[in-house]
Formats: sequence, structure tokens, C-alpha cells
Amino acid sequence: MNWAVDRFVDYLQNEKNCSENTISSYQKDLFQLYDFFCGNVPDAFKGYFELDLSLIDGEPDINTITTGDLRSFLEFCFDRGMKKSSIERKVASIKTFFSFLHRRELISSNPSLKLTYPKKGMRLPKFLHFEEYNRLLSFEVKDFFDIRDKAIISFFYSTGCRISEIAGSMLKDIDLEQKKLKVYGKGGYERMVFLTDESVAFFRDYIKAREELFGNCQGNIFVNKYGKPLSVRGIFGIIEKRAKNASLSSKLTPHTLRHSFATEMLNRGADIRAVQELLGHKSISTTQVYTHTTKARLKEVYDLCHPHSEEKKER
Repeated sequence: MNWAVDRFVDYLQNEKNCSENTISSYQKDLFQLYDFFCGNVPDAFKGYFELDLSLIDGEPDINTITTGDLRSFLEFCFDRGMKKSSIERKVASIKTFFSFLHRRELISSNPSLKLTYPKKGMRLPKFLHFEEYNRLLSFEVKDFFDIRDKAIISFFYSTGCRISEIAGSMLKDIDLEQKKLKVYGKGGYERMVFLTDESVAFFRDYIKAREELFGNCQGNIFVNKYGKPLSVRGIFGIIEKRAKNASLSSKLTPHTLRHSFATEMLNRGADIRAVQELLGHKSISTTQVYTHTTKARLKEVYDLCHPHSEEKKER
């Protein structure tokens, strides 16, 4: 990432003729972003935010930075008590930086396009209630893509996997008898995740439909219309499309399904260490964010149902 910042600063100096103060402000914001991505944060925040990007020799890989990573940085700034004007400036700096890189074809896509100022309360992960998950899956099956998409959605909710893990999952690593799947997480870390009866049923339907279209199945589990491995971007688009069709939030992402998995597991009594292992978190502090989510839900139930609660009085 440092090389990209250097190219950007050179552009500001030699092509835009920006003032030293302007360049210094951009650099300060981008260096703070860099430190956040590298984990150079106060102890209270270490391991708190789960990032999608990859580190190569401790250096953030600019091409793996996602919109979610950038939003996490803004949430971090918000949680540290920064003024709204300061965060808005950082949004502007980040957008200008990534737009420059994309225009110069130094990155394949611009993760800052949908970046907005984070509202208070974004810190807790978004998740689906079970009835919302059922709505997401309620579309009619008419063709191969409908069958495939049901299997994909079910796999996310069943396993709690990251999108990169689902995209990279292989047919040879699935065991239907044991209802489990071997995936490779960040840094090539291998772990076992588990499938529900629903997921197994959807998978069998999907494989049958895939064989009818493309013949003997090998390689990656999920494929596109050409029989080639389905990309991360392709899976992301599928979830967005199905969420929109189900009149769910336009911001619903594959990571929302991962959050939903963790939240439901904890709500139903799962041990946090077991959830940590299932999610592939290296640090328990990363998993603990979901305990905040479950506590928030408990508080909502309390306020709604307890006869002495303030919200109950207002009603």
C-alpha cells in the first residue's frame, strides 16, 4: 500500500499542484488508514475488527481492500471519538485516493465508491433474524441458477464461512455423510465447518442440476453460467440480488450471513470458544463482538416485555 500512497502524493504534487498543507492532510489520513490495516491500534481495539484484506509481509495488499474494510476504519475513527468533520475529511481523502488508483488502472475496482459517513450504532454487526433468512430463501426455483443460489445462501448460513472460503471451496473437500466441509481461511489456515440437513439437500439438488448442464463435476463447488469457478464478486452480486428481490436491506452482504450464523449460535447457547473455532477467528476478542449483538437483542426484549421498563411505560 505504501507504494500506492507514494504514487498518489506524486500526483498531487506534480499534476494537481496541491499545497503542502493539502498534501500533508491526505498523507496523514492515509497513514492512519495504513496503521489500522496493519493492526497498529490501541490495545482496546486489537482484534476487534475483522478485515477482509490480505497482508503480504505485513504490508496491506491494495487490491484486496474491500468496502467493508474501509467502513471498519471509519467505525474505528467514530469509536475513538473523532469529530464528524474529521471523519468526513477522511472519507474524502480515501475516496480521492482510491479513485486515483482506479483511474490509473493500478487497482481493478474502487472499494470506496459506496463509502459514506458511518452513523452511530454501526459498530454492532448486522444480522438476519431467522424469518428474514427464510424470506431470503423463498424465491421460486425455475432454473439452474435458482438451485445454485439456494445452495450458496444455505452454505453461508450453515457454515459461517467468509465469502473467500465459499468461493474457494472444492468438491473434493465436502463429506456429505459427515455433513462437513474443509475450507481454507486467511493465511491458508485449514478448518472444518458443518452443513445442516437443509444445506445437504440443496447441495444434492445443485450437483444434479450442474451435472445435467456441464457433465462430471470437479474442482470448485460453485460455478457460473460457463461452468467456471464462481468469483467472490459473482457471489456478492448473487446475495445482493436475492436480498433485493426479497425486499430485504440493500446492504445485505455475504458477511451479514456470517454475522447471522455467529449471532444465532450464541443466542442458542453455543460456547463462545466453539463459535470462535467455527468462524476461524485467531483471537477471541474478534468473536466477542457478537456477544454485544446478543446483549442488544436481549435488551430489546426486556424493554418490550418488562412491565416496569421505560419503553413499556411509554406504550
